[in-house]
Amino acid sequence: MLDTVLAASLAAAVALGGIALWQHSRAEDARAGAALAEERARGYGSAFADVLTASDATLRTERPGDGTAVAVVASRGQDREASTAGGPPALTDDRVYELWYAAEAGGLRPAGLLPGTGGAATRLLEGPLGDAVAVGITVEPAGGSAQPTTEPLGLVPIGA
Repeated sequence: MLDTVLAASLAAAVALGGIALWQHSRAEDARAGAALAEERARGYGSAFADVLTASDATLRTERPGDGTAVAVVASRGQDREASTAGGPPALTDDRVYELWYAAEAGGLRPAGLLPGTGGAATRLLEGPLGDAVAVGITVEPAGGSAQPTTEPLGLVPIGA
């Protein structure tokens, strides 16, 4: 009987030790993930600040007519752009706002998504500014689109 109790106690100790090791491993993974997220956020914040403070930064604002105020800060020298939208109407869960670089010839290329939750949203646009002369905003299916599926709500010219 004593052997059975000892064996059960030993099995419980091994099982609890395994659980403790598993929890420790999960905690280490979470710490590593949090450190990576913090590092990325710092890099994003730095890139965003670099655009805003660039010596050639230009600011343009527009009101597409739905109560939204869109501001675009562009730096040709950095080939980057940042955008903020204040007050866009909330969309259904299956829709998002999508930003587009607009070329002088009329072509649009995706530049990133803004949540459709309403309220203010800020974004460092994806990809190089290149030959873009404006930034457009459309309402698209969740996840975005390769090409606009709706007419732009507005276009904000980019400074030279």
